[in-house]
Amino acid sequence: MASLQVDVDEIVETLERIRQRGHSAHTVFRDWVNLMLFALQDRDDPYLEIVDDYRERGDMDHPEGQQSVDLFSKAFGQLQERMAATNADVLGAVYEEYGMSSDAFGQHFTPHTVCEMMAEIAGVVDEDDTDDRQTVLDPACGSGRMLLVAGRKQPDALLFGQDKDPLCARMTALNCCFLNLDAYVIQGDSLTVEFQRAWQTSYSAMGGSVRELDDEEVSELREWVTDAFENTVEEDNDPSLEQQRNAGSEDRIAPVTASVPSEQAGLDAFKSSD
Repeated sequence: MASLQVDVDEIVETLERIRQRGHSAHTVFRDWVNLMLFALQDRDDPYLEIVDDYRERGDMDHPEGQQSVDLFSKAFGQLQERMAATNADVLGAVYEEYGMSSDAFGQHFTPHTVCEMMAEIAGVVDEDDTDDRQTVLDPACGSGRMLLVAGRKQPDALLFGQDKDPLCARMTALNCCFLNLDAYVIQGDSLTVEFQRAWQTSYSAMGGSVRELDDEEVSELREWVTDAFENTVEEDNDPSLEQQRNAGSEDRIAPVTASVPSEQAGLDAFKSSD
C-alpha cells in the first residue's frame, strides 16, 4: 500500500474518473505525469498531442470542467496541495495506490521512514551541521523519495537520481521540481552507465523549474558524473588526493546550467493550454 502518512484518495478518485472513460489506469497515470512535465517546460506540441487523444475519444461531450483535461488539471492541483501540506512523495504514493489493481505498474517504493534512515546512513546531515554543499546520488531512485528526504535535510544539496524506468525518471524530475531542489535526473541503467535522457531541476525564489537536456548536454553530464565517481573512488583509496582536488574544486561544478521558467509559470500554462 501507499505510505500510511500520505492520503492520496482524492487524487486517485479524480484519475479514476478519467480511467472509467475507456482508458487503462497505467495510460492515465503516464499521461498525467507527461502532461505535468510538458506544462512545466512550456512544451506545447507534445502536451497538445496527449490532450487531442482524449478529445478524439468523445471527451468533449462532457460539460466544461468535467472533461478529461480538466480532471488532469484538477489532479495536478490536488497533488500540489498535498505536497505543500506534507513535503512527502505524494506522486509516488499515488502511483502505488492507483496501480494496486493493475499489473502494468508493478512497483512499490521504499517507505518514507526507511528513506529517512537511509539518508542518515549515507551521511546526509542537516543544513546547520555543515558548511559544505553535499552531493547525493540515488542510482535506482524510483519516484525520487530518498532524494526528497535528502533535499529536506540539505536544501542546498546537489541531487542526482537515476532509474531505467522512464516513468520513474519523470516522477523524480517532477518531485525535485515541486520541492524546488537542484537536481539532475537520468533515465537509464546505472549499472551500465547508460544515459538515455536527463532532466535538470533548479531552485529559484519563484519556485522550482525543470527542463530536459539535449543530447549534447546528456553526453556532457554522463562524462562529468563518470569522472566525479571515479575521483571519489580514488579519494577513498588515497585520502591525500582529496586535499589536492579541493584546491581545484571548481572542476566539481556540474557542467549543465540554464535559466528555465519557474514552476508557477508552468502551472499557469497547464491551466490555460486547453
